[in-house]
This record gives sequence, C-alpha cells and structure tokens, in this order.
Amino acid sequence: MNNEYSLQQPQGQIAPSATPHTPRDFAAMRQHQPSQLPFGINATMPPPTDAQHIMQRVDEVTTLQRMLMDPNTSSVIVTGNPGAGKSTLAALLFQRLLQARNAGQPAPSRLVWLEISPYTTVPDMLAAILNGIDAGDPGLFLLKPEQQMQRLLDALRDPRKNALVVLDQFEALLYPDDIQPGVAARGALPLFLALLQQDLGASRLLLTSYSSPFDEYAENTRVRSCLISRISIPEGIALLQQRGVRGSPEELSLVWQRCSGHVFALALFGALLNLSGISLSYFLNSDDYQPMWAGDVTSHLCAAVYHFLNPIQAQLMHALCLYHESVPLSGILTTITGEKAFGGQTMTVFEHELNMLVHYSLVQRTYNLERSAERMPLFILHPLLRHYGVEHYLDTPEQRTAGSTSATGLRLAPNFDDTPQQNDSLQAALSQAHMQAAAYYLHLAHETAPPQEQRQTLGDVEPFIAAARHYCLAWRWQRACDLIFAEHLHEMMVQLGAWNTLIGLYTTLLPPLGVIARQDQGLVASYNGMLYGRLGDYQQSISFFSQALEIQKQMGDQQGTIATLVNQGEMLRLHGDLEQSYASFEQAHVLNEQVKDQQLQCAIYHNLGLLYHSARDFELACNYYVDALKLTDESSSLNKGMILTNLGMLLYQQKQVREGIAILLAALSLRQRIHDPAVVSLEKFLHAIETKLGPEHYQHLCQEALELQQEVFSRFVLLNI
Repeated sequence: MNNEYSLQQPQGQIAPSATPHTPRDFAAMRQHQPSQLPFGINATMPPPTDAQHIMQRVDEVTTLQRMLMDPNTSSVIVTGNPGAGKSTLAALLFQRLLQARNAGQPAPSRLVWLEISPYTTVPDMLAAILNGIDAGDPGLFLLKPEQQMQRLLDALRDPRKNALVVLDQFEALLYPDDIQPGVAARGALPLFLALLQQDLGASRLLLTSYSSPFDEYAENTRVRSCLISRISIPEGIALLQQRGVRGSPEELSLVWQRCSGHVFALALFGALLNLSGISLSYFLNSDDYQPMWAGDVTSHLCAAVYHFLNPIQAQLMHALCLYHESVPLSGILTTITGEKAFGGQTMTVFEHELNMLVHYSLVQRTYNLERSAERMPLFILHPLLRHYGVEHYLDTPEQRTAGSTSATGLRLAPNFDDTPQQNDSLQAALSQAHMQAAAYYLHLAHETAPPQEQRQTLGDVEPFIAAARHYCLAWRWQRACDLIFAEHLHEMMVQLGAWNTLIGLYTTLLPPLGVIARQDQGLVASYNGMLYGRLGDYQQSISFFSQALEIQKQMGDQQGTIATLVNQGEMLRLHGDLEQSYASFEQAHVLNEQVKDQQLQCAIYHNLGLLYHSARDFELACNYYVDALKLTDESSSLNKGMILTNLGMLLYQQKQVREGIAILLAALSLRQRIHDPAVVSLEKFLHAIETKLGPEHYQHLCQEALELQQEVFSRFVLLNI
C-alpha cells in the first residue's frame, strides 16, 4: 500500500472550486446541482401511522403540539424506554402537521424527518437538517463546528420560513453502542445541545430519545421533555383488537396489565397470537406460558415470536438483525443466499413472507425519497428484536423449546430461562452473515457508484463505507482497510470534510478493536492523528502521531515516517505551534534526502509554504509553493490544484489582485477538469469578490487576469501549468 500525505490549505482560506463568474451564473449553477443525499441518515420519512394498525393517540399528540407552540420553547424531547412508542407519537404529530399544511391550514412551512443511525455524526445531522429546510451548504463539513452551528441557527431563525425538524432515535448520538467506536469524534454534540436551548425563532426541534441530556429543573431552559411510559387500558385494548386479538374485556385488560401498557410488548403479543394460532386463554392461563409473564416480559415475547416464525420468516429476521440501517429486499436476500440475482418465484415467496412480518409490525417498512426516486421499500427491525436476534442467532426451534412441553408432550412454548449464546460458533456464524452483507453493498456500489474520478458527494461512496463496516463486524478488518484505500475513500472523504466518519472507520481497524497489517496500523494511526488535528483535538492527535511514528520506525518504513512527520507538522501549524511544526518538516526533509521521493518532497515544500504563509512571510511561502509546483506531474493534478490555489491566495493577500486572480482561475479550471469534489470555499471566496466589486467590474478583472496568465506563469517558471 502506498504511503500518503496531506496537502492542506491555510486554515479558513480556500478549498477546490468550480468556476463562478457572475451572480446569475452562480445561482444557475446552484439550481442545476443535484441535491445531496442525506449521508449517514437512516430515513427521511416517518414510520407509517395508518389508523388500521396504529393507535392515533389524539390526546398525547395534541399535548405534544401545544408544547411545541409555546413561544418560550425551542425544543421538545420525547423520552421513554425502548418500544414505548416515542417514534410513533412523533410520526403522528408529523403527519397531522403535514395534513394541515396540505389543507392550507397553519403549519410549519418546512417539515423534516430524520432518523439518526448508530453511524450518524453531528455534521451529518446538521447537513441533513439544512438540506431539509432548503438551506443546504455543500461546504458545511469544511467549516469549524462553531461555524456549522451558527449556519444552522441562522437558517432556523430565518423569518421567511419556519420549520419543524424531527430527530428520531436521537439516543444513537447520545448513547452510542459498541458498533461505532471513536465516540469523541462523532462531532461537537455539546455545541448542538447548547443550540437546542437557544431561541430558534418560529422553528422547533422535536427529538426522541431514551432519556433527556438536560436538567429538567434548570432555569431559563428552552428545552422541554415529554415522558412516554405506557398507554391507557382503553388504548391498549383497542390496539390489541386492531391486531386481531379477540377476547373478553377482562382477558384483554389482563394482557395490558402483564405488558405494563408497553406499546411494543402489546404489538408483539398480537403478532405472537397470529403466528402461533394458539388461543388467548392458553397464553394467559397455561403453565407453559406462565414464565413468559414474569421478569422481562418484552424480551420473553421476542423469544416467543421468534419461536413461531416459519423457516422463511426466520431467515428474513436473521438477515435483518445484521443491519442497523434500512435495506431493500434485494439486500436481505443477498445476505440469506449469497446470490446477487434471484428468480421471480424466489423473490415472490420471500416478499410475501416479508409483507406478513410488516403486517404483524415485526418489521418496519419505510421509504427514503431522496435515496429512492422509484420509492423502493426499505426494511428494518425494531432495535429490541434486532438485539434479541443477534444474541440468539444460532438458536434452533429445539433449543428454544428445551424443557418446555405441554400435557400431551408437544413442545409448545420457548424456554424463557435461556441465556444468550456467546461463543466461537456464534461469532463465526455472525461473521459469515456480515460477509454476505458486505458482498451486497459491494454489488450495490459497483452497480450505482460513479467511477472514482467522477465521484463528487459522500452519497457516491456510501455503499463502499457500508461494506467496510460490515467487514469490520465480520472481523475482516484487513479487507475493510484494503477496500478503503483501493477505492480512495480516504482522499475523497478528507476533501469533503467527512473526518468524523473516517475516524470511526479507522478506530475500528486499530487494536484493541481490530487487527490489520503492522504497516497499515502505522498509516491508519497517522491518518487518525491528522483527522483529530483538523477537528482541534490536539491531545488525541499527538497520541496517534506518536503511535504511528513508533510503528513506522520499528518497521523501517521511512516513507511512512516522512508522511507522518509532514502531517504532524501540519497539525502543529494549525494548532499555532510554528516552531515545532518547522521541526517536523525539517526532519521529514532530512529523511527524504535519503529516500528521494518526489511526491513526498512536493508535500514537504507545500506544507512549508503553508507554514510561512501562516507566519506572513510571503516571500518564503511563495518560493516554497513554486518549488512544490515544479515537482508535480500529470499524476498529481489534485495536489497541483491545491498548491496553485494557495499561491493565488497569497498573491491576492499581497495586493497583487490581477496576478492572484490569474492563478486562482487556473486552479479553478484544473480542479473542474479533474472533478475535484471539495469545491466550495474558493467558490464562495470568488463570489464574495464578485459581490463586493459588482458583476461588471468583476468580469473585467477576470478578463484582465486571463490575459495576464501566461506572463504570471512565466514569472514563476510555471510553463507546464
């Protein structure tokens, strides 16, 4: 694997760009750009709320609506245990407001539903909110966290429109589970929690979570909580009757009591009755099922439901328990069979059984309009069923019914006293299943992802990222590592600012969580050092750089050591420690005199240019930029574009306006030709100049700059540009 290095720009200055010329052109370009997919978000539509299957809970929805209408409230958090019905309640309110808006009645002008996943980072969430309220900023990921929050705050306070933003399953950010390490790099969550407490104008945020991160009794807070514990007896009886449970009022009340009014437990019991064909009285009164009503009733109901699944339903549930994200039927079937194409009969049989599971509310069906223009249905398991399914992945019907027989000797009930299996066989089975899931995502990527040179958004590479994650869950960390670098995900995600997501991936690859080749450990640790440095976490950055240098020196990896020293020097520069930064670059330069790697020397010169640029020693900075440009070739167009951009900015800062614009226009042309995805900051910079000067003056300046280009190139001996 080739060693890589960072060619970065001065903090807050520039990034790759597409060419703006006039305000009209700028606006037209924006209109024709495809809307970015909500990267890292599970769903953009609420779960179904049809009255035939879902209790409408009118009083609770009205209470929630009144809380949001309070002028002193900015955010409401719906809290409660898993399965209490938080998401459904939020969805009922969402649909009520959507219907009101469609009928011309008072309602928010923007309604946004975002389901948070275990892999969502704070920047992912902010970008999705802004896109949902028509205030998207393609350069959001490249801003500092404080700037990102201010951008969102300004958009929410926009007096021309108001918004309701629902952040479903927000606990995935507050209390991440084991599958997503690097919690510290999920983003600036404290800043977002502070934003929730500010005046948002006419906009409101509604969150669902197991609990609230706020002090309920704090003064001057604009966040309110709404606890969902259980539904009433009449609502519980009505829910059971909706699910086809027939019995006397006393029997139905007894079911409600034993389920403690827990919505999902009641839904599970309805599914159990339909799947088993056993009478209600038998479930309530038989000795076989008395253990089901003791202890953790919801977990016991999960066990009973799994016990009565037919073989195809069991395969579907086993496959779905591997996914924390919504997947189409094709993904489920690939996970089950390992095949990428399915006959019509196979698809029909599985689709029928999947629809039955949806009908019983065991599987949730949703649609993500931004991801699926044809409204392809996507499926996901409730977290409680998924958790149970993973823990009992190897259970057979015989194991589930061990020791539990009826008076006739038939095994009717599961064994409710069993404990989850944790052994090598279970891990091997889960590993193989996650390999099938990774194969599905790779197939999807090769079908839908553009060629590497044409990838411009994070959505273009999301299937590759999902495949890498499933490789890690399968304990195939080296495969994940190889995939990340083979598809050049690192370079693209760094350019687009998806630093938090990369840290999550890289942390999974490194010990103690993962095992990869020693040389790759050094490279990945070096990258983590660079990424934490960009996020402003100085201590983590230093720790990872030290780890990388130790590994690379042990391995005798001089090129890796040089690249790490360059990245460490850049982190120190961004942190303001210019003396230590220079020492790192100087050490890299000395080592490279032995290696004589032209690309690494180019990086050293460029980063020295950035260093002296930051120190405002423009003459030395200019000399280093030029020296770096002389070492670029046709294979390093991206680096050339970055260096040209910094050189152009330097000249502009020195009041050599026409010369600076001449270089910047050349950088723009080059970056546009190579489809450089990180286009936003320079685009905004030039647009700001255009706004300041006026379109006519700006066009005249650009024309003069273009006429000067060859002269400027000759001045810097850049005849090959």
